[in-house]
Amino acid sequence: MRTVVMALTIALVASQHVNLVPELAGTQTYVYKYEALLFSGLHQEGLARAGIKINSKVSIRAVTENTFLLKLSIPQLFEYSGFWPTDAFVATKISSEVAAQLQIPIKFEYTNGVVGKLFAPSVVPTNIINLHRGILNIFQLNFKNTQNIYEVQEDGVQGICKTQYLISEDEGSNHTTITKSRDLTLCNERIIKDVGLTYIEKCTECQQRVKSLSGAATYSYIMKPTPTGVMINEATVQEIHQLTTLNEIQDAPQMETRQTLDFLEIMASPIIPISAEYLARGALQYEFSTETLWSPIQLMKISNPQAQVVDALNHLATKNLEEVHEDVPLKFIQLIQLMRFASLDAIEGIWFQFKTKPNFRKWILDAVPAVGTLAALKFVKKTFLAGELSIPEFTEILLATVHMVTANLDTIKIYSGLALSHKVQETPVLRKVAMLGYGTMIARYCSGSLECPVELLKPFHEIVIEATAKADTSEMTLILKVLGNAGQPASIKYITKFLPVFGNRIHLFPKRVQVGAVLALKAIAKKEPKMVQNVVLQIFLNKDLHPELRMVSWIVLSETKPSIGLVITLARALQKEPNLQVASLVYSHMKALTRSTQPEFYLIAVASRVATKILSPKLDKLSFCYSKAFLLDGYKASLMVGAASSAFFINDAATILPRAVVTKARAYLAGAAADIFEIGVRTDGIQEALLKSPFLHEDRLPRMKQVLKALKAFKALPKKQPLGSIYVKVLGQEIAFANVNKAVLEQATQFTTGGNIPEFAGEALKAIQNGTAFHYAKPLLVAEVRHIFPSVAGVPMEYSLYAAAVAAGNLKVQAIFTPPLTETISVSHLMKTDVKLTAEVSPSIILQTFAVMGLNTGFIQAASMAKGKIHTFLPLKVEAKFDIAKANFKIKAFPVVLPVHALTARFETLAAAGNIKAVNAERITPIVPETVVLKHSQEAHTSIISPGDLSSETIKTVISPAEEPKLRTSVPVHKTLCSAVPHIGVDVCMEVMSCDATFIKNTTIYNIIGQHGVHINIVRADGPAVEGLELEVQLGPRAAKKLLKEVSFAHTKTPKVKIVLQKLRRVLEGEQRNKNSSFFSHNKLFYPQSTRSHSFSSSSSVRSSSSHLSKGLSSGQSSQSFKPIQSRFLGDSVPPVVAVIARVVRVDRKLLGYQLTAYLDMPTSRVQIIVVSIAVKNNWKMCADGVLLSKHADARIAWGAECQQYAITINAETGHQGPSPMAYLKVKCEKVPTIITTYAKSVAEYIPAAAQMTGLAVSDEKNIERQIELIILVPTERTLDIIIKTPIMTLSVSNLVLPISLSFKAIQAYPENDVTNIIRNLYIETSSAKCSKVRKTLTTFNYKKYNYEMPLSCYQVLVQDCTLEHKFIVLIKKEDVFKHEHLNIKVADIDVDIYHQKSAVKVKMNGIDIPTNNISYQHPTGSIRIEQKRQGIALYAPGHGLQEVYYTNDEWMVYVADWMKGQTCGLCGKADGEIRQEYTTPRGDLTKSPVSFGHSWVLPAESCRDAGQCRMKLESVKLEKQVILNGQESKCYSVEPVLRCLPGCVPMRTTPVTIGYHCMSTDFNLNMFDGIYEKSVDLRETTDAHVACRCIEQCA
Repeated sequence: MRTVVMALTIALVASQHVNLVPELAGTQTYVYKYEALLFSGLHQEGLARAGIKINSKVSIRAVTENTFLLKLSIPQLFEYSGFWPTDAFVATKISSEVAAQLQIPIKFEYTNGVVGKLFAPSVVPTNIINLHRGILNIFQLNFKNTQNIYEVQEDGVQGICKTQYLISEDEGSNHTTITKSRDLTLCNERIIKDVGLTYIEKCTECQQRVKSLSGAATYSYIMKPTPTGVMINEATVQEIHQLTTLNEIQDAPQMETRQTLDFLEIMASPIIPISAEYLARGALQYEFSTETLWSPIQLMKISNPQAQVVDALNHLATKNLEEVHEDVPLKFIQLIQLMRFASLDAIEGIWFQFKTKPNFRKWILDAVPAVGTLAALKFVKKTFLAGELSIPEFTEILLATVHMVTANLDTIKIYSGLALSHKVQETPVLRKVAMLGYGTMIARYCSGSLECPVELLKPFHEIVIEATAKADTSEMTLILKVLGNAGQPASIKYITKFLPVFGNRIHLFPKRVQVGAVLALKAIAKKEPKMVQNVVLQIFLNKDLHPELRMVSWIVLSETKPSIGLVITLARALQKEPNLQVASLVYSHMKALTRSTQPEFYLIAVASRVATKILSPKLDKLSFCYSKAFLLDGYKASLMVGAASSAFFINDAATILPRAVVTKARAYLAGAAADIFEIGVRTDGIQEALLKSPFLHEDRLPRMKQVLKALKAFKALPKKQPLGSIYVKVLGQEIAFANVNKAVLEQATQFTTGGNIPEFAGEALKAIQNGTAFHYAKPLLVAEVRHIFPSVAGVPMEYSLYAAAVAAGNLKVQAIFTPPLTETISVSHLMKTDVKLTAEVSPSIILQTFAVMGLNTGFIQAASMAKGKIHTFLPLKVEAKFDIAKANFKIKAFPVVLPVHALTARFETLAAAGNIKAVNAERITPIVPETVVLKHSQEAHTSIISPGDLSSETIKTVISPAEEPKLRTSVPVHKTLCSAVPHIGVDVCMEVMSCDATFIKNTTIYNIIGQHGVHINIVRADGPAVEGLELEVQLGPRAAKKLLKEVSFAHTKTPKVKIVLQKLRRVLEGEQRNKNSSFFSHNKLFYPQSTRSHSFSSSSSVRSSSSHLSKGLSSGQSSQSFKPIQSRFLGDSVPPVVAVIARVVRVDRKLLGYQLTAYLDMPTSRVQIIVVSIAVKNNWKMCADGVLLSKHADARIAWGAECQQYAITINAETGHQGPSPMAYLKVKCEKVPTIITTYAKSVAEYIPAAAQMTGLAVSDEKNIERQIELIILVPTERTLDIIIKTPIMTLSVSNLVLPISLSFKAIQAYPENDVTNIIRNLYIETSSAKCSKVRKTLTTFNYKKYNYEMPLSCYQVLVQDCTLEHKFIVLIKKEDVFKHEHLNIKVADIDVDIYHQKSAVKVKMNGIDIPTNNISYQHPTGSIRIEQKRQGIALYAPGHGLQEVYYTNDEWMVYVADWMKGQTCGLCGKADGEIRQEYTTPRGDLTKSPVSFGHSWVLPAESCRDAGQCRMKLESVKLEKQVILNGQESKCYSVEPVLRCLPGCVPMRTTPVTIGYHCMSTDFNLNMFDGIYEKSVDLRETTDAHVACRCIEQCA
């Protein structure tokens, strides 16, 4: 029975669940003791921290069942700024107003442990309500009846976050322990306010190991049972927020909050609310109020904002006009903070008071954008519309305002009214800036949400519809940039209206509009990568679209971070890509990504490594004339810091100048990333506009069109508009763009050819002539970044970064023009004017930065702070004289008042605490304690270092402790280093001070904290005073008259210069006498094969050249090799061509300085440069002597006393290694100063690592001491093999692909002494596209070779301008199989025939024979020349796109200018580098047969009775055999035209051609001329094409 009773008792107890909800109901008042501690700083003991402590009694009493009153009693506030934990808190007097507000009871709802709504009178401010929320947050408990370990999403002060509960019972002490923890990084609705972080992207991949911002809170409760339930007997809370800017988890700075709530007693006395209406004031979550208005840098008591702004303006505008004071940036920040509290009326009152005072006006206008309030924006709008701001002033304000004003619906509405106002819209520049800013405002407002209000984007979407209807290109370009700035996914469907995949009127939109539409998707890709990816993928994979559009789509596609599978799939698709420009860009980008260290592109880099292995066999050798992508990046995981820069060079033809360039810089810091800047440039058409001849003759057009008419269905390329453009993005937002059209180019051309200068430039020159002086100061709030969030105690905490800079300077300028300036000033007039310019400038720049971590309220602040300051000041007074006619230039710098504090840089870390009651009594403590011991023994030691003896450095550290310190403290470093600058009478001194915390731990963060400083001063040195520094340059025959010291080497006793020259002669003659060594005196040029495997890997062509090098070079030399340098001074026979004198002007008139003279002896190809010291008794000289001989150049540089102390010899030679040209350079150091060898050894340590990055192979093979050799072998015209031999290592690389082709024939075309023609020929060969034919093999512009038998007696289009301009046409005809080709060239208004007759080349112009003996013809416009070249005739018309046509007995060659590439057609091709699309017919179709391609460019005859001798035409032919296709008998017709004889003519010669056929049922009736060429190809068969015909007299 006893057992049964016990079992029933246990069951009864088990069935009764203990309710853990705290008991607060009833008629009693529960009284608790509450304490909150808030700290910021490092957790290390002994370092300073800042914080506050709040003490109070908390009384809670029930009003109704679920409604309670909470009242604070005896609130106390304490500050802390000291070394933790030894220093004590300091009591702070709370203002009577705040104390009264704290003690007003509030109401709150509380049901089942969950805090509901809060109620309080309106007199209680939000920040006081937040303190109550911090207390009520402790009472927030979510219980589950059946679990004691569980996880919930719990609401709290900081938002709804993931919370873990653990409940345990202690039977011994009869209480229940509740522990809960909140992960503040896993919140659904985190309460945060960010300022200045709109453009910052979270780099998730960067924080995989360590999160830059992390936080957690733990709660511990002891629940004591009561007769009616349980109550909270004790509660403790600890919250830690950690900022990990570096990857040092244990040493990261922290912000800590501790709360304790201890039960005191139960009282019967009630809580009486005040007699005021209790309004709903939200729930438990923290609410922001005025946090953003209070600067965390310095607490300010603001009573009268308008008056305080006036005081700040007086301080800024009137103080330190000569040099900007070091406190000005901080004062500027204070001015901004004061104006944020000012109303619109107050700002207008200040403006009305100071708008007529330039200094004050400037400071106001610079501060208004940074104020960022609605009142400030209203002020800008009202002031501009009232006409009180100039266009430059308003533009500057507008550019800054859109990035700094608070973006909300109210400010957007005001900005919309301003941007769309008539006054802004009627000014093109303002309209662009305002509209781009409109998009930026929307982007900033919508940055925190996935969806943006439709009404914000609606005006722009309507403009899109209107612009597309009108086909307004400029409007479409602008609106696309606006939508790109806004970057919202809702705009995708409107942007795609401009794209060829989705739009309906694409034919109306120029290519640049379509490119702009793709680029507009770039910003959206960061929000919705998948949506954008689907759009750009369709564009990229559409091979019918323009290559540039597809390449730009790839750039945007890479921003979407495609998956590994997609990257590899695209690589597979590129294997069959017909356009090499597209393939080259994508492949080069993938190849660059394989080396990327950016964390966010790690997976793409992995995929790219696989993709490049797939593509490298076909695409790795493409030259730099194809589109390329470059990427340079670096990321240091231990510092969480990185940077990346990328550049995309886009080309649509193999031109030297790319069509477009897009470059971007990106930065990574503390787990975040941002696009710093992006610049895009388009040059499409500019190169052509600058180089094309303006001469166009209308008479040529009928002749050109008559030729083209014979080409059936010829499709001309669209004419390129001379349009360039540039855009600039900062932080992902486009801030400006500009277009360069034909009118702009014409103005620039007129200006550079001597036209009148612009009006504003003329006014500036006249102002300078009259003399001008002004003071300029430009303040800038460089950064204001704030991350504000509530602590568990309801007190706002934040991480902040402020940076402000002020640049100031006085400028006085006056110029004297001889002769004086006229009313209209031209460039040609200025070129004949003697100018004397005097300028005095004193630039000063100061930058202050503040990094703050702590709590910030309107009545108390406590934070750890890092402060940095950089101040520069460098005054300058110069006088310059420019006499262009006499080629004389002289600059003189005058001395300034010394000493000059050129640079001051300071950095310190502090713990600061202060309150509004004692603003000027802020308690500041250095974070790192200073040592007490060094106060009595600190001493600075200065070391004077002479420039010639750097080894005499004797820097001593100022540490000589008298006794060991009792505690571990920092040991300050204090060094001073001075160096005398020779001759100019000044010393430069650098003082370095440093005190850090490495005595605790040697990590990065402990190295940073503390105090550090650098001071650089320029002081006067001992000796005579200096009046100035002079630099004079004289060119031409007047150089000899300017010499201050005679350059002479003839001395009666010791002719030292002759000794030097004789020594040089012996060296060179010794080399000449060695017949078997052409330019080296050692046997080993290449190291043996037994070297270690990692040392060198080269192509076989390089390795095999070792044994034949000497022989090959000797055979490649001319018989004259080189003549030795004559032992004579060129100044004895020729005058100097250049004289440069740099000297110091001293009061004692003693000459100090240097004089450079250059001598040139053209007959002997010899040059000498002599530098001498102009001091009377100084015999220091530097002599450089060089000679250029046939395939050989030698030089010797000597310096020191009479050029005999040190010397370096340089030998260069060219020759051949077998058939391959080779160049050799040797630099031998006969004797050099020790300092050079010391630094050279230091640099050599970094060479192997740098060589590995650049692809150079490194060998540790030892070579000749004190000698460096460079060997370049050119195995092909597009590759190089390079070997660099130093004394301690050998570097090499093989098969290095060149960006351009090196043409050996161009160098050999003229005699070696005809340098001008060699250079011109080399330029033509390297920059132009070349087409040639040898026998039956024709080589196209794209180096495609094919065998081709020309049809007889028919003209064919060899090459022509395929644009609508038809600038030139070159026709070719062959009359007989055994005769040479006949060229006909139509360019401008002339018609030139070049042909072969009786073993000679003949020329006809417009049907008239021209004698070819020493022919030299020049067109009246100067744009066309015909002259004899070698054994043939050359026609030059580069201004018309035809660079050169060369014709001889054995060959012909046609060159088109670089800017014509991609715009030609004919037998020579398009010159666009697209070898996979080479055989393009006049219809624009692509054929696989070279014969069919060649025949398509024949100019056929209409009838055999035509005047021409061509008796052929192009037609579709029927396949003569029966075909069974798809199970039925079919007849087939060719879809490619075949060359056949005219009716009445019979073929004399035929050639097989393989073409495509389209087949149909034999029952189907088809008119073969009705669209047969557009039909699909069913099969390919071979048929005969006629290439020679004979007609009877009675032909049709």
